[in-house]
Amino acid sequence: MHTGGEATDDAPRINEAMAGASAANPITLIIDGSALISGLFLPAGGYWSIAGLGSATGFYTKSGSNCGAIQNAGAVFPWNPGPPAPPRNGSNVSLSNFTLNGNQNGVSTTGTRQGSHLIWYCGIALMNLKNISIENLVLANVPAYHVFLSNVGNVTVSGCIMQSAGLNTDGVHFNGPANDISISNCQFATGDDSIALNAPEGYSGDIERVTVIGCTFNSLSLMRLYTVSGPSGPTRSVIDGVTVSNCNGTLWNGAFVIGLSNGSLPNSIASLTISDCNFTAPTVLALAEDFGKIVLENVKFTPSQARVVWPSQESNHVSAFLRPSLENPGVTSIGSSLSFQNCSIVRKQNMNVAAVILQVGSEIGNVEFDGFAVQDGYSPINGLIELEGSTIGQLSIDSLNSSNIEAPIQPGGFAYISSVTGTGTGVLATGWEFPDAVMANEVPYVSATTGQPSIKVNGVVEPYNPS
Repeated sequence: MHTGGEATDDAPRINEAMAGASAANPITLIIDGSALISGLFLPAGGYWSIAGLGSATGFYTKSGSNCGAIQNAGAVFPWNPGPPAPPRNGSNVSLSNFTLNGNQNGVSTTGTRQGSHLIWYCGIALMNLKNISIENLVLANVPAYHVFLSNVGNVTVSGCIMQSAGLNTDGVHFNGPANDISISNCQFATGDDSIALNAPEGYSGDIERVTVIGCTFNSLSLMRLYTVSGPSGPTRSVIDGVTVSNCNGTLWNGAFVIGLSNGSLPNSIASLTISDCNFTAPTVLALAEDFGKIVLENVKFTPSQARVVWPSQESNHVSAFLRPSLENPGVTSIGSSLSFQNCSIVRKQNMNVAAVILQVGSEIGNVEFDGFAVQDGYSPINGLIELEGSTIGQLSIDSLNSSNIEAPIQPGGFAYISSVTGTGTGVLATGWEFPDAVMANEVPYVSATTGQPSIKVNGVVEPYNPS
């Protein structure tokens, strides 16, 4: 029983007790109180667990320890080894039901809170492992990332609370390669990205099959996704199969920060699906990289610029569902498909906003609206789309409520759209006028030439008279 005096560093005894963990001898540490630790360095090969008895039990990182709180030996050095990634020979690590206080401003004596130039001091750091379970943890006051994972597969993070202020306090940070990731029912309040999918960092490699469900966010971003570190970056990866659903949050730099620079592979963010979410942010999709298919379904966007710091070279300060990155303006992006399905903009003040803003040189092959509206009582927004010398191959309007949107695009903007199409009378129902030249065949619309309902048949404009 502890009867007073200076707290004892429990890390050496825990490290010694856990050192023998293996597939033949898995070891579980049960923490039934609180422990001061100068860093737990546990077997690189895994087969160990730490289980608390609730949030009143757990760990506090010792001041001046110059290390992260909990790590497997593979996560100590080097921090960014570069390719190729080694085999994931380690397996079966579980952390559950305890609190970790990272002693944010007390751990490092290097002169920087995050750690040294060799390695940052994270709450939890794991590398070269598969089958990782992180459940019902409270992680707070960390010097750097709450959870750092590199070259990992089959990862489950559920029921966790992550709360720390300051840059570089990402919630769950993945370096490539990584695959089969599930994050659910977590609460993030971080000073940086809640979730980071940083494919070119660490060993670098593809990140695939990521699911995020039922989480709340109050952070710089919900998720960062990027695959190349620069136009001449040494590696180019792909992020594929990312789905985010039933999430809510306030994000002050954008819900999804996509890319850092030019130079990515075509369709490098191969597929991203966002459904049944509510976001308050300057933008939902902050774009600075090429992408394949992005689907937004039942997403409500409340534009807010409360904490935005606009870069000096960015002259367009309009919020939008998708717009150029606030962090990396000037990056051109090529996308294949962007789909809005039953999405809405709900403003809290009278401000202009758009669905899509693209900057010079960017391009999206197909943009589809199948259920879209601005649902508030403020003045109509200027236009659905702003194209600043950028292009859209095909604009498809299947269902759209235009009552609070003045026009489909800024004056002269149709010169940057190859064709307009839609199912049924979706285009006609908007009441907007469209140039005859951009309309696809067999699509009813209001002609900008005549001001009358029209339809093109074999390239010839005719009056539209529904039977």
